[in-house]
Amino acid sequence: MRKRLVRLLAWAVTAGLLILLFHKIPLSQVMAAARGAAPWTVPAALLISAAVYFCDSFAIWKTFGWFLAPLSFAEILLVRGATYLLAVINYNVGQGAIVYFVHRVARVPVIRGVATVLLIMGINVLALLFLATMGLVAAPAVPHPVVVLVAVAYAGLAVYVVALIARPRWLASRPLFDVLLNAGIGGHLRALAVRLPHIAGLMAFQIVLLRGFGVQVPLIDALAALPVVYLISALPISVQGLGTTQAAMVYFFARFAPGDQQAQQAAVLASSLVGQALAVAFQALLGLFCMRSRVGRALTESIEPTGGSPQVSRS
Repeated sequence: MRKRLVRLLAWAVTAGLLILLFHKIPLSQVMAAARGAAPWTVPAALLISAAVYFCDSFAIWKTFGWFLAPLSFAEILLVRGATYLLAVINYNVGQGAIVYFVHRVARVPVIRGVATVLLIMGINVLALLFLATMGLVAAPAVPHPVVVLVAVAYAGLAVYVVALIARPRWLASRPLFDVLLNAGIGGHLRALAVRLPHIAGLMAFQIVLLRGFGVQVPLIDALAALPVVYLISALPISVQGLGTTQAAMVYFFARFAPGDQQAQQAAVLASSLVGQALAVAFQALLGLFCMRSRVGRALTESIEPTGGSPQVSRS
């Protein structure tokens, strides 16, 4: 009942934000902005999406090799591609399928696989947190809740670092924390280093989309604001970050678009919606292709045991 209520609340937040955005920005202007996009926008976005996929897979491959089990890069490419499709349908199923696949192939304990996936997810947030901090320094005129969010995240990070250094017995004795504690600060930094190209690819994707829709945002402003946008979109309060992402993008980047206020907002909103649609379409098609492989078929056999309910935000 509680999980269903959370999902309904996420849909309500998504619907409410989109209704608010389209109340302020006429749909006709958003459609006009979409039709006016540069012809190279979609091919460039798809090409960068492919680069993001390879960088994401590389980071997972290295992290798994260090902390879980050595797998071939080809296996990781196929597994990650397949789980893109699963995660679009059900985020927990996508993550759980990776764990069970590695468990079956490398015979590692499931709980160790879960811990490694948690490490990867934490490193994603850590990278965004560091980049968002740089964004706050470079562009301090951001909503106060974002500042509070970053401050709370640093408080949590401080507690986490203390735990890594102190290695309290009551944590070290729990299998779920074995990977995290044994990785240490050095292991976390290595995982962060191989994750940065993936984050850079995501930022390049958004910058290219904005430029394709005529939003000439300076590179420094994009680098300052985008991590904050990603941090907001990662909050588990909407469905796949839909609504929160668009609201944040309009807030930060509308002033860089041509025309009056509504035209500016329409250009950014169209860019964000088209970008999210392209990303989902690319991941779904890639997932369908990877599912047809031997690795993909083995992965689908792992779906049933994972259970769980879908996460409501993007990863």
